[in-house]
This record gives sequence, C-alpha cells and structure tokens, in this order.
Amino acid sequence: MRRTKKIPKCDDRRRIFFRFSSITLFVLIMTSRILSDDSPPNLIISSFNAMFLYDEKGDTGKFPTNRRPRLPADFATIRAVVLQNSPDIIGFQEIENESAIKMVTNESYNCSATRTHGYSQEVGLCWKKSLPNPLLSELPQLSLRPGLRKGLMAEFSFPQGKLTVISVHLKAGKSAEDQSERQEQIQVLGEILERKKRFVLLGDFNENLRSKRSSWNMLKGERRLATANYKAKSNCWQHKKGFIDYLITDQDWKPGSFRQFQFKTDDGQYDGNPPEELKLSDHCPISGELVWRNQRTEVRRLRTEH
Repeated sequence: MRRTKKIPKCDDRRRIFFRFSSITLFVLIMTSRILSDDSPPNLIISSFNAMFLYDEKGDTGKFPTNRRPRLPADFATIRAVVLQNSPDIIGFQEIENESAIKMVTNESYNCSATRTHGYSQEVGLCWKKSLPNPLLSELPQLSLRPGLRKGLMAEFSFPQGKLTVISVHLKAGKSAEDQSERQEQIQVLGEILERKKRFVLLGDFNENLRSKRSSWNMLKGERRLATANYKAKSNCWQHKKGFIDYLITDQDWKPGSFRQFQFKTDDGQYDGNPPEELKLSDHCPISGELVWRNQRTEVRRLRTEH
C-alpha cells in the first residue's frame, strides 16, 4: 500500500518558521556582540625626550645658556628618527611649546602641550589626525612645587572603549631631595592610575624602574602593568645601564615590537663629537605596539588569576 506524504499543518509550519527565525536572530545578535567587542587596531606608541626643544622663534639665549640653536636641518634629522615607524601617538618631554613639537612632526599629526608661565620644559602629545580627537587635560598635581613639571593626559574615545595616554617627565637628579620628590610624583601617578582603565603611561621617569623595584611597586599597586621595554637593552648614547624612558600599560605590548631609534651620530657618548649631535638629543625615541585586551579576554584572564 502506498504511503501518502504527510503535509505539515498550518500551525506546524508556523512553529517551524518561528523556530528558524529565532535561531537566525540569535546568531545575528551573537555575531554583532562579538564584532562590537573586538578591539580597535593595534596602536604604535612612542615617547621621546627632545632635550630643550625650542621652536627657535625669538629663543636666542634661552636656557640652558650654552645650548646651540637648532637649524631646519636639525629639525629634519630629529623628525626623520621620530617618525620612521609612523607612530600613531607620540609623547614628548623637554619641549618649549606646541609649536616646537610641530617642528619635528608633520601635517599628519595634531599636537598639544602643557603651558606653564615662565617655564620652558613642558610635556606634550601628538596623535595622528585619523584618530578620534582626544579630551585633553593637564595634571598639575605632579608639580609638587614650582619648577616640577606637570603631566598631560589625552583620553581617546574609540567605539570599543576609551584609551587614556599620559605623558610625564619626573624630577631629575640623584640627591636625597631629588629622589624624595620623584617618589612623591610616582605615588601621585599611582593614585591617578587607580581611577583609569585601558591606559598608556609614557615619558622620562629619570629612574630605572627595573632596578628600583620600590618605585615600580608603588606605581603599579595591585594592578598588572607591562612595560614595552621589559628586558630590552638600551643602546642609546651613554644610557647603557638601562632605561629611564618608559612605555607602560595595563593592556599588552605586541611581543618583539619594542624599538629604540638611534641617531646616526650616536657613537656611545653624547659629548659633542661630532658637534652636530649637540643639536639633536641626549635621549633616543622609544616605541612599542599596543595590543588591546577586549572584554572577553579580560574576563578569562581574571578567572585564570583567581
């Protein structure tokens, strides 16, 4: 006897349709969540102490009095070294003003600098114009007294979340008073970072944080921080004993991405031989590639740690 094919009733067809639609909708929602949780592209971030970088507009005789004014060729040399890996964000130290750092960048960047009346050692930040315009603010709490430098903070709002970048230049010197003031600044920085998530702290710390573990521990507190130049060796001028310039984050650095860019005249000593090196800087630009942690990665990491 020949079987007749059973045709689904109208109610059965509706149930099948709604079940299929629900599954499709669920897949679309999950795909959307995964895409929205993806991190933005990796960012190349650099830092450079430009050593009394003036824009040379009416700056003859400015501090230090024995400095050699930079010529257009000197700015071009510095610019070529700073921009050779096309960083997305650059932190600067020892600059006169925003005009000065524009002399060593190009039209692809926007820049900003701290402003202190009667002072010529500011910090600054430059970022590619293709990035979102950041919210900028100074950090006067780092200037514990007149003469100590403020910090500059830029908060970038990406669709996937906010990234805070802070440029600093801490107290120089080896005396007990110098070290005490630097420790106070590091403590202030630690308190600032307590309230931040997804940040990069960069600049000249005037201290080797690898050997001075007390300073490093004070800075990181209970957080997990990573330095781009961790275990790297410094080959810049006379800084062979280790770094004092750092790139620090609560995210991650791409393994092997850290670079330190030397000037061609770097023969191991910043001593004025050849003479043109005195119009460059006694520091070298450092750079690393920042890898964002997305929320799922962060949750998995926290579960693993606990």
